[in-house]
Amino acid sequence: MTSQPMYRNTFATLLAAGVWIFSASGQAQESASEAMIRTVERAPYGAYLTDHEGISLYMFDNDTRGSQSTCVDVCANAWPPYTTPQPPEADESVDAGKIGLIEREDGDQQVTYAGWPLYYFQGDKQASDALGHNVKHLGASWHLVSPAGERITQGERSGVSPMEVAPSRGEEPASRGQEVHDRTEDVEGADYDA
Repeated sequence: MTSQPMYRNTFATLLAAGVWIFSASGQAQESASEAMIRTVERAPYGAYLTDHEGISLYMFDNDTRGSQSTCVDVCANAWPPYTTPQPPEADESVDAGKIGLIEREDGDQQVTYAGWPLYYFQGDKQASDALGHNVKHLGASWHLVSPAGERITQGERSGVSPMEVAPSRGEEPASRGQEVHDRTEDVEGADYDA
């Protein structure tokens, strides 16, 4: 009689451990699938890097390959770094050996590709947007990134209009990042981090 309760306790413990392992592995797979670099191909840019949802990723000409990000404070509001706690997976169109991580000042891990820190643009609202491409902002240009890890120079910015309403009527702009860009893109050499 005493062996039956022990058997039940052991079975219950193993069952709970199995559920925990299954749950933990499910969470790890979910996190890994959400951290991915892939490419899309679209005229006039050709193939360029995106995240797992197809949102465009950019490089900043002020950065140096293999070094820390120079985009902090105000810059990181308009150009959020692509961060993840682990290196993202690479789909078949991306060289997994080019993916890396660097630690930012706040401790977040920023994804790099071929040594270049990667960023989003706050004005991009859907997968087809490339509103941050070939834009001079905060002292240097921003570009889409090729699967080879090089800046893409052809083509102009494109996508859905970054402003849902006209700010001249005193209404709220759709994108705070685009609003910052509109105010600063024509001022060369200005230091907006000061």
